Amino acid sequence: MQQKKNFLIDALHIFVLFSFALAQPLFDLLSRNAEFFVARHSEPVDIILLIIILCVLLPVLVVLIEVLAGLFGRRARKGVHGFMVASLLTAITLQALNKIFEFPGTVLLVGAVSTGVMVTIAYIRFRPVRIFLTVLTPVLLIFPGLFLFNSPVSKIVFADEDSSAVYDRVDATAPLIMVVFDEFPVTSLMDEHRRIDPIRYPNFAALARGSTWFRNATTVSDHTHIAIPSMLTGNYPDGAKLPTATDYPKNIFTLLGGSYDFEVFESTTQLCPERLSARGKAHVTERIGSLLADLTVVYLHILLPRDLATGLPVITQTWKDFTTGKPDFRDNRTNENPAFLDGIRNLVKVAGKEMKKDRGEVFRQFIRSIHSNKKPTVYFLHILLPHVPYEYLPSGRTYSTSTGIAGLNSEKWCSDERVIIQAYQRFLLQLGFVDTLLGEFMDHLKGIGLYDRSLIIITADHGVSFRANDSRRPLTETNFQDIVSIPLFIKVPEQREGIISDRNVEAIDMLPTIADIFGMRLSWPIDGRSAFDISLPERTEKVVFAKQTAEDRHVFEPGLAAKYNTVERKIALFGSGAKPDGLFKIGPHNNLVGQHVMSAGVTKESGVGLELDLASCYERVDPEAGFVPAHITGRLHLSESKGSPLNLAIAVNGMIRAVTRTFDNEGGEAKFSAIVPEASFHKGKNEVEVFVVSEGDGRLQLLHTKSRSTLTYFLAESSEHGEIITCSNGTTMPIIPNALKAHLDIVDVRKDYFVLSGWAADVKNSQLAEAIVIFADGEFFYSGRCNLDRPDLVKAFDNVALQRAGFSYLFPSSVFKDITNSEVRIFAVSKEGVASELNYPKGYKLGKKS
Repeated sequence: MQQKKNFLIDALHIFVLFSFALAQPLFDLLSRNAEFFVARHSEPVDIILLIIILCVLLPVLVVLIEVLAGLFGRRARKGVHGFMVASLLTAITLQALNKIFEFPGTVLLVGAVSTGVMVTIAYIRFRPVRIFLTVLTPVLLIFPGLFLFNSPVSKIVFADEDSSAVYDRVDATAPLIMVVFDEFPVTSLMDEHRRIDPIRYPNFAALARGSTWFRNATTVSDHTHIAIPSMLTGNYPDGAKLPTATDYPKNIFTLLGGSYDFEVFESTTQLCPERLSARGKAHVTERIGSLLADLTVVYLHILLPRDLATGLPVITQTWKDFTTGKPDFRDNRTNENPAFLDGIRNLVKVAGKEMKKDRGEVFRQFIRSIHSNKKPTVYFLHILLPHVPYEYLPSGRTYSTSTGIAGLNSEKWCSDERVIIQAYQRFLLQLGFVDTLLGEFMDHLKGIGLYDRSLIIITADHGVSFRANDSRRPLTETNFQDIVSIPLFIKVPEQREGIISDRNVEAIDMLPTIADIFGMRLSWPIDGRSAFDISLPERTEKVVFAKQTAEDRHVFEPGLAAKYNTVERKIALFGSGAKPDGLFKIGPHNNLVGQHVMSAGVTKESGVGLELDLASCYERVDPEAGFVPAHITGRLHLSESKGSPLNLAIAVNGMIRAVTRTFDNEGGEAKFSAIVPEASFHKGKNEVEVFVVSEGDGRLQLLHTKSRSTLTYFLAESSEHGEIITCSNGTTMPIIPNALKAHLDIVDVRKDYFVLSGWAADVKNSQLAEAIVIFADGEFFYSGRCNLDRPDLVKAFDNVALQRAGFSYLFPSSVFKDITNSEVRIFAVSKEGVASELNYPKGYKLGKKS
């Protein structure tokens, strides 16, 4: 009887320790970030199951292990119980030490283990310690209770189902088609006449010719999760709310819920109740599996010290799918080349699917969802375009693998205007792709007979800014005109002629405008008004909220005349569509663009060495493929350790296609970056040349740069060191595991190319890796340099020397047409002559072929 009582008490203690070690830390974090559930469209049952798993199933599993150990005797069970107690106490202690001390991770880990063991000994030997754990039993109900009933999560679990039907019937029959773009200032569309640029953005211009363009429309927030709910409810933000139907039960979807069908594509909100639109609804097992996978990564970030967590997937860029890097990724690989695909599958088993969502395909999926139905339908899309990353040319082809933006740190631009202008250029090129998609959208509607009779609204949540030493998106006193101004086109049913209106319209006016057009009266009070109701006096101010509280309310003049200063700046930088290749004629001496290198005056050698990034990309180019290597980057090797920026001309196949200027001129090296038109390339091998532009003798001259010879590496065996790497310059490097810290973080597989990304550094000597060397089937394939900023490593290791320790390499699929079942190994090489193989993601194919 006593043994049974002791067992039950031991089991109770396991439950209590699990609550402190695992459940409470996760509940606390999720309570403060309920958007985690919103973004993944979690249902109440998902959250209830999560509580059961964390608070019941996992500790029950441990108790069952102790029961099995008990089959071998009481001492065996007690030993297992002591081990479990020590493990849980170590986890609790480690989390506490992480919050208190900034010591290296190994020190904290040793301290946590030591403390866990000592407390476990006290637990075993001293009855008061065990009694104390027993006294803590109420936390088994307190922790999940607070999570369920006293946090924003309760709004998801206890949603008011009745709130999703505000109207039973409406008389409107016209389809409502609404597209909300993201990070899209209206000024980016305008030419020097303050009209839509008909050459650069012909489809937006066509839309404006048949709709009402509210040229003075503005958002009410610089945050998507605030702006879109305000847009769809007609009200200014009021208090902290989740972007869900529970917190915003009276919105456009519930308004039309009694009469309309719905095809809703929401990227970051959940305002349409599930019962109105079940498109893409995942099964509960799939949702729970994804939830637990992500929470495992989250918990490891909570548990481990920063320097020990550097190899974990990033959890700050999105709300879900942390182990794959990006949300909702799709596998766009086809069977066009089975041999190549087999090789890639073996190369990147860990990927399985794409790391990034194909935003063009998402938009086209929305287009395909639109049909000429008998029942009126609401078609709604919030699409993360032209939102970062900037990766699309106007044709829709991708051209760059960099997910980051040069010159941007924590949403603030640097002081180098040239770097920011190139980011601006890339944004405008991506906006060209948005225009292409809009054309496909309009053609589809006209083709199925829906265009004329539909109410069509095209708008955006907020804008984006490109100004030195200023914020990219958060609202400031100097960028407000870029963030606040948004496009708003409303085409009412059967509208044929275009109208430009400069009325003071805000995002909160969209829902009352829809109600006005449909002849409906709203049953709830709203702040907005119909944009077409000219009987009401115009507002005398524009209101924008940086957050959801009245304290963050900003007021601007109603005409927002400052936005036209942005238009003038854009025209000065890039011209309008009337300027041929204006988006590519930026930088110093841009009159050189379009000239042949011989007519431009090539003279002598510059004495500058050239190292072109991913030069193999230009060996076999397919201009018809989905990827074109139009982002040309590299570094120059200078005779001086630091000098003034150099002006450069970039030529492709003998024609100057871009001019640029070097940046980060430090340590005898200078980086450069330029975007060239995709028409610069022909099929097969292409020649890329970089010239220094000299202004001597009263005229411009082009000076040759000399490509540095590429080192070749070999894998070999040594009787003394085992496996080694030898180099074509005669250097021999032993391969010593973990001599360098090096991780392969992401393998991004696409139809036309794949990307390997990670980081590598000689942390002990505060040096970046000298080279990243890649072998395929034991043969040297590629070597590259670290080329990406990793501020997370600077923070984790408290070492600013590791700022540039990241790398990202792209390889076109055409390079691998003859490779099947390839095995790829990646090594980091130090300046001290030592190599270490990278730590790979789980599932990555390692070692030699069996």
